[in-house]
Amino acid sequence: MNRIRSFFRYSLGRRLALYFTLMMLLPLSAAGMTVYRASDMRMNNSALQLSAQIVSNVALDLDQLLTDAKSMIDLVIRDDTIQHHINRVFNSENNTEDVQISLNLRLKQLGEYYKNIYGVYLILDNGMVAKSRYYSIHEELELPADFYRQARNHSDVKWRLCPTGSMIVNNMGAGVLSAAASLTDKSTGLPCGIIIVDIRLETIRKMVNVYLGENGNVFLMDRSGNVLMEQMEDDGQRETVSEFIRGTVIGEETEIHDNAHFFILSSRLPESGWTLTGLVHKNFIRQNSRQILKILLWIALIACLINLLVSRLLRAYELRPIHSMMQFVGQVEKGDFDTPLFVVRDDEIGALAVSMKKMTLHIKELLHTVRQEQERFRWAEFKALQAQINPHFLYNTLDSVKWLIWEGENKKADDMVTALTKFFRIGLSGGCDLIPVECEIAHVESYLKIQKIRYSREFEYTVYLDHSISGCMVPKLILQPLVENALYHGIKPARRKCRLFINALQQEDTILLEVRDDGVGIPQNQLQQLGKLLKYGRKYPSESYGLGNICDRIHILAGEEYGIEIVSELGIGTSVRLHLPLKLGGNENVSSTARR
Repeated sequence: MNRIRSFFRYSLGRRLALYFTLMMLLPLSAAGMTVYRASDMRMNNSALQLSAQIVSNVALDLDQLLTDAKSMIDLVIRDDTIQHHINRVFNSENNTEDVQISLNLRLKQLGEYYKNIYGVYLILDNGMVAKSRYYSIHEELELPADFYRQARNHSDVKWRLCPTGSMIVNNMGAGVLSAAASLTDKSTGLPCGIIIVDIRLETIRKMVNVYLGENGNVFLMDRSGNVLMEQMEDDGQRETVSEFIRGTVIGEETEIHDNAHFFILSSRLPESGWTLTGLVHKNFIRQNSRQILKILLWIALIACLINLLVSRLLRAYELRPIHSMMQFVGQVEKGDFDTPLFVVRDDEIGALAVSMKKMTLHIKELLHTVRQEQERFRWAEFKALQAQINPHFLYNTLDSVKWLIWEGENKKADDMVTALTKFFRIGLSGGCDLIPVECEIAHVESYLKIQKIRYSREFEYTVYLDHSISGCMVPKLILQPLVENALYHGIKPARRKCRLFINALQQEDTILLEVRDDGVGIPQNQLQQLGKLLKYGRKYPSESYGLGNICDRIHILAGEEYGIEIVSELGIGTSVRLHLPLKLGGNENVSSTARR
């Protein structure tokens, strides 16, 4: 939520686009939802009722098929010709083969009354089998004894599913549904066998092969909820339907029940007591609603695209002067006060642009005044630092000269005075703030000669100058404070003889001035503070006044990309590196420019 707020909070254009979008989407969404809900209910009910009607019609067709089978049984039982031949069989006539042929012929004639009846068979108690089909009779009938007894000894019709073929004849494995009933001899009124009527399973499959949508299915189930036939094999659906049928009383009218993912449409077949159940997936019922939803979404998408186009044009028109002012302010932030700002409006935004131009001119004048004051202040500060350092160093040097003369070290005293004279002559340098690298190195060498005479046992030093940069200009007095820091804070605390290296090198298009010692090094916390000082200048409070002054001078004269780098490790030593441009001010007296 906070990200969304931030996305719109910082952009007026985004907020305008949001306002336009809301003004269009809210009424469109309300109307679309109303239309969708109304059409969804109506179309879902229509689709569900149509599916229920399909299941009901299939149930009627199946029930009629089973009724035909029962009617065929009744027709055979009541047929006088059949009864006559049965009497001949049980009156011990010898020519039973002629009787069997006569029965076969009569069964074939009766079987033609109903086109969906696949076969009619008589199984008599004496073992005779009569058939209406030309298929050969099994050598051993696949008729279970208990099924034969139940059919013979009960008056109602018994049904048996034979998916692997007929129980009586070899019909090449064509599955059948067999209806069996008791065959009664009218002359005695006693059962004398059974009659079996076969219906091909393929006929039933064609009846139940109706389309109830994707993932839809049709099941034919017995009274116990066992699946007799299904349109598509699906263990999950079969279990769902079986549990439902076992726990529900089904009427003859098609009933609709709501399940988690399906609508269950069930209808009982009166003739057999079986149940025809259809499963209709809810997604199929709602597919028309989804089509309407897609149309509404396309309308909404097109409306959004039109809205985006119109709002983009309006937003661009309203925000164009604001963007111009933003670019203008961005240039001002970079220090460019000469970028023009054109006023093209007479409204509130135009008035704001005029005020901004006036304010920028005023800021430019103020910055010019402040910059002049800062340059004067830094120059005075630098001179004050020189005045602070030189008397202290001069006092210590003259005191050392006095003791050298007192001890008769006249040669050393002469060298120290000569070095001191050269040190101050280069330091003055005619009032220039920029001097050649070779002069800065000579200035440091003079300082080191004096310190070497004073502390001869404590350090050795090496100076290297790349003569290709001897004439390049650098700010003066930037090495001496670093050398002094190395002596007093790196070498003297080591209490051993150390080495000091002064290097002036060229690295690509920059000058590298390095002061390196093998003294005690700098602690990590102090090194971090020095890093912040070098990053933020003297805005960061620190006691390293001289280091901060050098860093500020380099930034002012050379730019923020140049400066000081410190690398140190306790017990190993410290390296202070100054990075300066090859070309800095030429031979110009920069300090005189700053004083104006």
